Amino acid sequence: MELEFISPSATMRTALRLSILLSVGCNSTFHGYVNPLKHYDPATGSVFAFNLTDGEDINDLSVAIEDFLSRKDEIRQTVATLSRWRVGHQRCDTSLDTQNVWPHVQRLREAGFATEGRYVNVGGNDGRSDDPLFEYAQTLKAVGVAIERDPVLCERHRANLPQVNVVCEEVTPQNIVGLVSQGMALPASIDVLKIDIDSYDCPVLEELLPVLKAKIVLMEVNPSIPPPYQWAMLHHPKLWPFFNGHANPREVPIRGCSLAYEVDLLRRYDYDFLAFGGHDALFAHRSVRDAWHPLKPPMDEFDCYNEAFIAANGIPIERTRHWYFDINDTQAALPEIWDFFVGWMQSNEAPSIFPFALRGW
Repeated sequence: MELEFISPSATMRTALRLSILLSVGCNSTFHGYVNPLKHYDPATGSVFAFNLTDGEDINDLSVAIEDFLSRKDEIRQTVATLSRWRVGHQRCDTSLDTQNVWPHVQRLREAGFATEGRYVNVGGNDGRSDDPLFEYAQTLKAVGVAIERDPVLCERHRANLPQVNVVCEEVTPQNIVGLVSQGMALPASIDVLKIDIDSYDCPVLEELLPVLKAKIVLMEVNPSIPPPYQWAMLHHPKLWPFFNGHANPREVPIRGCSLAYEVDLLRRYDYDFLAFGGHDALFAHRSVRDAWHPLKPPMDEFDCYNEAFIAANGIPIERTRHWYFDINDTQAALPEIWDFFVGWMQSNEAPSIFPFALRGW
């Protein structure tokens, strides 16, 4: 995979030289593209910024673009070196939606694959608000198990999807199989498995993969840790109380797992990576690979990361770009990533250094 770089117009270069003198913002919540050149329009030679509270402003984008254009050969080589560890080689199809699974289930059915009409939703919320499974569950009257720790949201979920077995408990890797088995005999085949608990998502996934065979898996991702770095929060009983007691939970970065961690874990259970966007990644079992023809999954996770609009929490975009575009030696970046998370927990008075996994490819 190669990044595409475009030379700016003379007007653009002048504007960038002026804006480079301005300091770069360090907001730790971020909506936008990791690759700042995705904010550049080659047809007009202009930079566009999203009108978002936590998007980059035009000055910060100008600084980032000027930096990229001045180091384009170096950056291209860095990404090429890191992407030697890619799993997929198919260019990313950005039309694949990570916010609604119903079009993907329809695609399965149209390709002749039988659907089960049942699913597992870990981190079910109210079953409806911003839930990628709602249209699928409502349209097919799908049954299954939804797990949610908040009693108020549990009651709303039961009202929104009365056919679904709602288990109102806090999830851990130790209890997840037992919680799912309250509403479904295991092992089981299902249409969709979704995990979104803003904490130790991947350890929970690892417990479910041996007992659930899903056609589609939708996982929350921490988008601030780029490929090829495999990072995941592990279980600790004090993690959730600390998270919920933080003055601004949106600023907490110790959540979820990286895209590369998920790609590696799921491929060991025969799942192809399909799409990434926001803070979610979509996977499909190899047994239904033909449903995505003419695409040839797995998709290139580096290309999808470069193309994705992300929604990040707690890590400034400048740091993510540094890990992805500046350091071509994973052994050099790993200590930086480690120090960031340990330092964040120490400076935010976490009750302990919560455990996390971190490795290069």
